[in-house]
Amino acid sequence: MSHRVRWIDSGGGPLILLAEELLSSWRGIEGWRDHRDALDHSDYARACRAAENWLGLIGCGGGKALILGGEPGQVAWLPNIGRAGGALVQWVYADNENDLLTNAVGPVVRNALNAPSIQKAELLTGPSGVMRLFDSAQSGDDIHGASQMLALEPGQYLVRAAYVKAARFAMVVREIAICSC
Repeated sequence: MSHRVRWIDSGGGPLILLAEELLSSWRGIEGWRDHRDALDHSDYARACRAAENWLGLIGCGGGKALILGGEPGQVAWLPNIGRAGGALVQWVYADNENDLLTNAVGPVVRNALNAPSIQKAELLTGPSGVMRLFDSAQSGDDIHGASQMLALEPGQYLVRAAYVKAARFAMVVREIAICSC
């Protein structure tokens, strides 16, 4: 099975997923001093502090930004076919892209996402449903690096994250599914 996806990476900090309508509110490293300083309230510092786990949520422009925490690494969007949502797959280890992506939709990942210990967050899209994945150091109204648009149905989503490791691959999967909350 051959897949071609777009891999998004950061300059070392966390990636962020933000509603298109809120992009102009995200200022990135503007005013940044040191993310270890609790008095640094820049968007980038807040994102770094929220990145201790696989998922973090922080306020942005009257909404919430989803922070993809943990170790930095390449992330690809795999949309669901025929239903809302999909998965953000972070490449930790695999011999090749096909091994990683084939397993991202397989039973090992499904079992990991259904474990009681997974991390969860609720995310509300903007009115358009369009979300943007990008490096949190960048300003939302001047994204000059790689980014990925996620076209979701507008509404509330449940995000579940799990680290999955097997003999031939390791990945972090952040599943985004329409919320029945």
